Amino acid sequence: MRQSRSRWKLIALTSLVCAIPSVSSGAMAEARRECVGRYELTIPGDAEVALTIPSAFAKPQEIPFRFSDSQPAAHTVLIYNGSFRITGSMSHADFGFVLGGTKERVSSSSASTDDSGRFEVIPAGRPDAFAWAGHRAAGFYVYENGQAISFRASSSEPSVAIQRTQAVLNGLSARDAYEIPKGDGVCLPNVFVADKGTDAARQVGVTFRLKNHPDVTIFFLDEKALATDPKLTSRQKSEFVWGYEYGIGKRIKLVGATPYRTATLDGREGVETSAIITRDDDSTDYGYLALVQGDANAPADRPNLLVLVERNAKYAKGNPPVSAEELDLMAKGIAASVRRRPPQ
Repeated sequence: MRQSRSRWKLIALTSLVCAIPSVSSGAMAEARRECVGRYELTIPGDAEVALTIPSAFAKPQEIPFRFSDSQPAAHTVLIYNGSFRITGSMSHADFGFVLGGTKERVSSSSASTDDSGRFEVIPAGRPDAFAWAGHRAAGFYVYENGQAISFRASSSEPSVAIQRTQAVLNGLSARDAYEIPKGDGVCLPNVFVADKGTDAARQVGVTFRLKNHPDVTIFFLDEKALATDPKLTSRQKSEFVWGYEYGIGKRIKLVGATPYRTATLDGREGVETSAIITRDDDSTDYGYLALVQGDANAPADRPNLLVLVERNAKYAKGNPPVSAEELDLMAKGIAASVRRRPPQ
């Protein structure tokens, strides 16, 4: 019989605390529950979340997601029926400047002789917001609770892009860090979008950095499984992530007598691995990866899930970098804590 949600939470918190007694810095003293996509997980201590840099609102950036000191979060991706940009580092005045430029482009496009180059204003239905639609895209800008948020949906059918934009805008609300909303919807950094539990596209990957151990980053990905995805086993996907997809280092050495071990994420059997990472500058770090592949044909949503915990020693401040053993124990506790929100 499925255990109650409160019992799972107790188990996750207990296992996490018991798993990491050797970390003497106090970074893991107070576990926090957070949500990402349609899932929630336990973060071992207060953490900063990587957000969009303000300049990315004006033009594309190679790495648009960073922490407050500009440390890059290259894995972060915020896609839910369209692409999001979210920052808490933009003043209301600067937001007004960005918005003014967007309004000007929409207004001046009316003179275009090319249908694909014309845009129109669509109802936003809330203060401090502006929504637009074009030939194959629609989107909005909104400033809420000290955050600048933008969204863009693309579709070959203009009406579909508009419908997705308005649905996201209607369901969107600000949330505090560690606030776990109730009901169906998707969690983004400091944002929640309420919905009816379904979506056309979802690839929500958020990167956290422990405040008392800034050498440790935690990346969690909730990715909708699609019928067009390559048919990979969890082990094959793990090999691809370490070797190619994420560009973690120039050399990866998996460790352990059995490098590919069975792991469970949200009650599903996947694979976990631990690694020694040789960075591009020849420094040595450690990493842990746990993942499970989804099923696009399952009757209920069964997405791809991924937990990547890395040590990057050059970002350690005040405390010595965590050891390989500490990182591994911490990461296993995080992976074990992953649960659907709300349970299906």
